[in-house]
Amino acid sequence: MCKVCVCVCGLYSNDELTKRFEELDKDGNGVLSENEVVSVIGEMMGVDRPRALALMQMFDRNHDGSLDKTEFMQMWASMFGR
Repeated sequence: MCKVCVCVCGLYSNDELTKRFEELDKDGNGVLSENEVVSVIGEMMGVDRPRALALMQMFDRNHDGSLDKTEFMQMWASMFGR
């Protein structure tokens, strides 16, 4: 189990986070695109696109313009898990 999953175990299980990731990954390519991430951040936090992009960039550790599952779990834990 990854470290992030341990951090949020009291609030979200690994299965719940995986399911959420898969729901958000609209095209099923295994990463969340900029649009997919901005959409969920905007919906859940009510922030505008420029702020959502800045937040996404904070968690895009490999700077590929998308979030993989680990990056997503880190973002989710930071935003909603604590």
